[in-house]
Amino acid sequence: MNGEQNLNTVLSDIKEKGKYYCYTKGISMLPMLKEGRDISVLVSVPEKLCIGDVVMFSRPERDNELVLHRIVKITPEGNFYIRGDNTFWDEPVKRENVLALLEGFFRKGKYTECAVSRGYRLYTFYQLRLYPLRRFIFHTLRIAGAKIKNNVFHLNNLHLDDIFKRR
Repeated sequence: MNGEQNLNTVLSDIKEKGKYYCYTKGISMLPMLKEGRDISVLVSVPEKLCIGDVVMFSRPERDNELVLHRIVKITPEGNFYIRGDNTFWDEPVKRENVLALLEGFFRKGKYTECAVSRGYRLYTFYQLRLYPLRRFIFHTLRIAGAKIKNNVFHLNNLHLDDIFKRR
C-alpha cells in the first residue's frame, strides 16, 4: 500500500471501529516499541494533546508516510515538535497532520494503557527529562567512534615497512 492508502485505512478504521491496531515498524521508538513485536492501539485525536503524548502523523511531502512519535513541544499556534524516543532531532508537525493518539500497546500479549500505566508515565517522564543527557552521550560516542575508525583505517593503510622505517 502507498501512503495515501495507509492514511485512508487508519482514518476509516478509527471512524468506524473507534480504534486502529498496527504493528510498529522501524527503530525510532525504541526501546518502548519494537518492530514486529509490539502492536500499537490508536484512537482519534482528542481536542487537547499534551507534551509526552505519542501520536501518529502523516508526512505529506513523503507520499503521506505515517509516523508514530512523541510530542516534545507545543507551539503557541497549536502545532507540534515531535521526536522519536530513539532519535535526536525534532520535527515540526502541523496540527492537521496529526491523525491519531497512541492509547496503548501490546507487548508479548500484555496490554499497557498509556493514560493509566504508572510504568509508562515514569518512562515518558525520564524520556523527556533525560533527552539532553542522552543527546550529549550519543554525540560524544559518535565523535569518539569516528576518531577510532579513522585511526584504525589509517593504520590498516600503512605497510610494516612504513611503520618500522625499513626499506
